[in-house]
Amino acid sequence: MGSVHTVKLDWITEEPEKVIARHARVSTANPDRAEYERLLKFCIKHGHWSVFEQANASFEIITTRAISPQILRHRTFTFQELSQRYANPWEVMSCDPEEACNFELRKQAEKNRQSSAESLDPGLEARFRDKLVKLDAQTYDLYHEMVEAGVARECARNMLPLYTPTKLHMNGTIRSWAHFVGLRGREETQKEHRQIALEIGMILAIELPVVTKALALASETDHSLLGWRSVLPQATGLD
Repeated sequence: MGSVHTVKLDWITEEPEKVIARHARVSTANPDRAEYERLLKFCIKHGHWSVFEQANASFEIITTRAISPQILRHRTFTFQELSQRYANPWEVMSCDPEEACNFELRKQAEKNRQSSAESLDPGLEARFRDKLVKLDAQTYDLYHEMVEAGVARECARNMLPLYTPTKLHMNGTIRSWAHFVGLRGREETQKEHRQIALEIGMILAIELPVVTKALALASETDHSLLGWRSVLPQATGLD
């Protein structure tokens, strides 16, 4: 089964940790000195977040119309999203368009109306899968029939389901990414959104190893950063 949800790094500030450290030392005589690990750890531990606004990263995120509104809620970022007025939304997928309707089916959590639990009973899931496949085929065919008959895409899109693919470019400071992954990487976030956040965290762990380790350590006392414990569990002794 393919996945609609994918993440790719668009770009990141060159040598981002050095850039952040240089700005943290703006009041010193030698802001460019080579060692900066202790400095960045100190800034994160003591909440000196403004210096992390001096480096940026942008990610391409392919997800669904069900998840994109949750991401767009993070207003410290800037976004560009695929316009269904111009483009065929299924063309952004790297897998078969039929995979869009193969989203995971989970039980409603008993104590949390905003969350879901384990997967459905196989027999019940098979029953709904069969209906979903039929509905998806009808929806897909109707959309293309409308467009080919001359109906404007901006009108035809009104009948598309929430599992329709979309593509976002999400740009923000390292400070914003630190808090996005910290929040959305937590277990109470919807599973699909959490997977996106953790994948972003894994990429940032390669680009900013010192910062990422410091964020994971800080999560022991700052629960707004808890998502980083899933990105780097070894940094907190959780492995």
